[in-house]
Amino acid sequence: MEISGADNEAWSMNEIDAIPLSAESEVVEASDFRWDGNGFEAGIGVAASGGGFRAMLFHVGAFLRLAELGLLQQAKRVSSVSGGSITTAWLASVWPDLVTADFANMKDVFVSPMLAFARARIDIMDAVIGLLPGTSAARQVAKFYDKHLFQGRSLQDLPDQPQFIFCATNLQTGVLWRFGRTYAGDYIVGRLDRPDFPLAQAVAASSAFPPILSPLVLKFADGSFQDWPTAPSKPITAIRDFRRTVILTDGGVYDNHGVEPLIKRFATLFVSDGGAPFARNSGLCRNWVSQLRRILDVTDNQVRALRRRDLIGRFKAAAPLSDEASLVAAQGYGRFGSYWGIDTDPSKLAPEGALPCSPKEVAALSGAPTRLSNLGDDVSEKLVNWGYAICDRSVRANYRGSMRQVAPAWPFPKRPLA
Repeated sequence: MEISGADNEAWSMNEIDAIPLSAESEVVEASDFRWDGNGFEAGIGVAASGGGFRAMLFHVGAFLRLAELGLLQQAKRVSSVSGGSITTAWLASVWPDLVTADFANMKDVFVSPMLAFARARIDIMDAVIGLLPGTSAARQVAKFYDKHLFQGRSLQDLPDQPQFIFCATNLQTGVLWRFGRTYAGDYIVGRLDRPDFPLAQAVAASSAFPPILSPLVLKFADGSFQDWPTAPSKPITAIRDFRRTVILTDGGVYDNHGVEPLIKRFATLFVSDGGAPFARNSGLCRNWVSQLRRILDVTDNQVRALRRRDLIGRFKAAAPLSDEASLVAAQGYGRFGSYWGIDTDPSKLAPEGALPCSPKEVAALSGAPTRLSNLGDDVSEKLVNWGYAICDRSVRANYRGSMRQVAPAWPFPKRPLA
């Protein structure tokens, strides 16, 4: 049996039983574990998927529209993976400026810097430099992020509200690793309280796309980690080894939607998915390398499809309920909110006044490569427009809560998608 959820990481009970026991430290059952002592509650959680610069720009447009509708401002937690973590880390960096201006300055302080950063060429150059002794591709990416975007900010510079969570995958424990202002860690290894990591390093871990930009290796002194306060069950062997060296890869390996820290915690979820659509191809090569790559793609697609199916099922289950209070009182399976993907068919979501979107145009955008590299101004601005337009369509078609009534308008009028 496998148990999974927002505050309960997936873990095979057979695997736990197979771990040799030691008295050095203890780990709790997944079904009993809570990250911060809180259960299901009212409030908005926002998730941003992985997908390189393609997803980064797609989320920029989506967040712009969420802010216009007055929903982004209400978020209690923003969770992200990989390319989405670049977007949300910059959002966190400028959050105080946005609050001061009631988010009327989104285009100036949030959108424009993201577009400027999207002109960078990171992945190949840093992968090559990362082959040199004494460094790695992930550390080179972190240096680039810090120099050209975050400029020395640390996790302790994040706002108190909303709580920003940047997700990576711990290759040793096989579960989700979280970076945040109040803690970093995973539910097996333990927690680092008030971590003072550079923000760029957290984002680099979250976007350490394997195998080229992965892994990011972190070293810790003995005593750095604390056990979780949840009641213990079974000890884990050699916990000190897990705590001295932590090997992280892209958060999308575990959950490319970024919903894991949200799904069992908040009653309302807005999920922006800029991940690459799965391509069906009748002419695949049959050599070992191509076959292995295709198998990994199929496995990844299946995991993502199951998460989407669960999410949509939750939205449907909430249909009979009227508000968050009734949902929380029932401690039910349902959730309010909406999901939109980069390959969502715009014709299936047609609220009044929706911006016109050509299926051919948006299909081309969904096929943009998963790279940390310049996609060109035309594609970049159209990706922002597309994230904005499909977020608008999905939220106004599916979300039943209150929002501002602001007519949509292209962020970049010279790049329409009609």
